[in-house]
Amino acid sequence: MKTTKKLKFALTMCLLLFDMRVKDLNNAMIITDDNEQIPVDYIDSILNNVAHAVAIKEKIRMSVLAAVETEPKAFLNDNNEYHYNSNIYAHAYLVDSYIQKMYDDTRTKYVYRCTHCNSDNVQVKAWVDPNKGNKFVDYEVDDDQSGWCVDEQLIAEVQTVEIKKSARVIGFQVVGEKGTSEEGKMHPSMSNVYYLYNLEQAKNMLNNKNNREEQWQLLTIWSGDIEDPTIMFTGDPR
Repeated sequence: MKTTKKLKFALTMCLLLFDMRVKDLNNAMIITDDNEQIPVDYIDSILNNVAHAVAIKEKIRMSVLAAVETEPKAFLNDNNEYHYNSNIYAHAYLVDSYIQKMYDDTRTKYVYRCTHCNSDNVQVKAWVDPNKGNKFVDYEVDDDQSGWCVDEQLIAEVQTVEIKKSARVIGFQVVGEKGTSEEGKMHPSMSNVYYLYNLEQAKNMLNNKNNREEQWQLLTIWSGDIEDPTIMFTGDPR
């Protein structure tokens, strides 16, 4: 019986909170992580789409249900009935996070990346004017242009690629060198294909004397490359 009450309460709250937040957004803004205001027209296009609205409500329902199951007494009144309180409104912000994620997925950016390991930590040649104090003129970069990969400490081709605006480097792996018998394999020191390491850990694998004649290379992992990765370090990947 209690489980049924919880389910009914979560369903009631998801509908209420969705409507409340949509109303509040008429006088509010949604800002991205890089401080860009999401256009009102885009917000409306998501909220007025039935499929998106259903998905958002389901996220709110599951969030409320999890909270109730974790701390049921916080939602019970004197009559032992679940009821709305001010703390529940926090779940309504799932509307904002859903819209922000959808918006981020539509935006892209161009970055220079090493074609060997996918790192964006690269350097390229540039034209300067020596008669004006080496004033910068332009980059000497075309697709497949030679550059320097700082992470690998190697000369490598640098290519311009279009990726999601929200994409970022989240870790590294060590895999078989392209064109060798190890290609397609993960380094023996890696416990799982889902595990990500920081740059120092990856370089330790590459410098492992037990590698013998095997050939391994660094692989830069970006957000979205691996579903549900396990991070084997704390702090910045580099």
